[in-house]
Amino acid sequence: MPPTELESIKRMNHSAIASPPHLFVVVPILLIIALCTPNKANATDSLPDLGSSDLVEYTPEKEQALGRAFKAELHTHYNIVSDPDITGYVRRIGHKIAQYSNDDRHFSFYVIDHPEINAFAGPDGVIGIHTGLLQAVKSEDELASVIAHEIAHVTQNHLSRRYELQSGTNLTHLASFIAAILIGMHDTSAGMATLMGSMGADLQQQLKHSRIHEAEADYAGIDYLYQSGYNPYAMGDFFGRLAMEYQNNEFKPLEILMTHPVTEHRLAEAKNRAETYPPLIFEHDTETLTLIKLRLQAKTGVRDATLQEKPLNDAQQCYQNTVNTLFNYSDKLSHQNKPTDCLTRIIRNHPLQPLYRTLQLETFNQAKKTKKKDALKLAEIANDLFPQNASVLIQYAKLLEKYNKPKKAIDLLEGQVDKLLYKQKVYKQLSRLYADMDDLAYAYFYEALGQFEIGNLKKTEIFLEKAEEISNSDHKDLNNKILIFRTEYSNLLKQKSKLKTS
Repeated sequence: MPPTELESIKRMNHSAIASPPHLFVVVPILLIIALCTPNKANATDSLPDLGSSDLVEYTPEKEQALGRAFKAELHTHYNIVSDPDITGYVRRIGHKIAQYSNDDRHFSFYVIDHPEINAFAGPDGVIGIHTGLLQAVKSEDELASVIAHEIAHVTQNHLSRRYELQSGTNLTHLASFIAAILIGMHDTSAGMATLMGSMGADLQQQLKHSRIHEAEADYAGIDYLYQSGYNPYAMGDFFGRLAMEYQNNEFKPLEILMTHPVTEHRLAEAKNRAETYPPLIFEHDTETLTLIKLRLQAKTGVRDATLQEKPLNDAQQCYQNTVNTLFNYSDKLSHQNKPTDCLTRIIRNHPLQPLYRTLQLETFNQAKKTKKKDALKLAEIANDLFPQNASVLIQYAKLLEKYNKPKKAIDLLEGQVDKLLYKQKVYKQLSRLYADMDDLAYAYFYEALGQFEIGNLKKTEIFLEKAEEISNSDHKDLNNKILIFRTEYSNLLKQKSKLKTS
């Protein structure tokens, strides 16, 4: 095995947020993904009949395949934020809302390191939220309203009204094209011509329906918003506020206002829709969003103007000082003998806020000296309180590794990974731990599972084969796990990267 490959497995990916690999020239997304489905009888009434005899029926199975390819494309070419506290917050809101959509798509939520205030919906319910949007919202209700809006774009089949996809179209190329349109690419017109050929004209025709789609997404999204306990007025209020704030910005139009056109009629309809619901007492969790904003600001170095609108309380000030030290002055923290004292006091006053506890565990991991027994006990308590919190689990495992207990770290992660909805980061951590112990068969196996989580079937197969090649009689349990995995996902692993006609 080449040394560089071994090092790549051993190295834990700590670069959660990095600079974009492309110079983006942002393009209006306007939901122009070229797909089709006959889910609704009137779905294509106003759309052109492309008339090709070689069109592929867009079944749920084919949408799932495209969703996997799209997810793999995002993780390969774009900067997905991997910080479990930030992503966990967005995912909690997203899945809370999605459960009221009565849609069986595989909704998944990702945060993209991109300064534009925007969000997008991809195939099979892949929802992306830009870091710029997280920094623009002023309440969890506003963030939830955008997520509900994107979920509604999916459930209303706006991504699948009509498309000209020939038999044998390459999924990877199509997923790449979709991602480029949704997030932005250097030369969109060239990419469109190269990747989709004559399809461009038909996509331009579908652009005309974007405002209809926005109205439909508002209508359904406000319903999801209300059912999940959020303020139904938040959607119209947020888009209206952005339109007012940026109406005089003639040099750089706001991306979300280009991709989600705002008109007086649209805002009035959103307000009218919200007024149809009975009054509801809305609980406003301002604390968590503020902490997430402070964390994001410290990690990216991008100033969040909303944080300047009111002073931070003592707990938030402690959190801000600690994350700033953690991410910007880690050398200073690493020479301390104990983490910030204020966190201990705050946790006593806010025992059910997981963000304070995960930050405390991070400081334990970073500090030069800590009381081993106390640190592990606090990690155990946090893990018992929040058994499905990936951030707590990951920091607990890192503490065990710090105190030379890698086998216990592995047992902890393997024992709890199935409780998590998003497993990739834990699989990557398991792969690195096994590699550090020179058990490369297991390291390859968990690398394969990590690739499978993000839809990369090709790399999944590559790493499974590597695990099988070097496993031996001492890996009886591993061989059984590989057999079970291959049996359960045999059809997926055999899939080609092309859509085929039935």
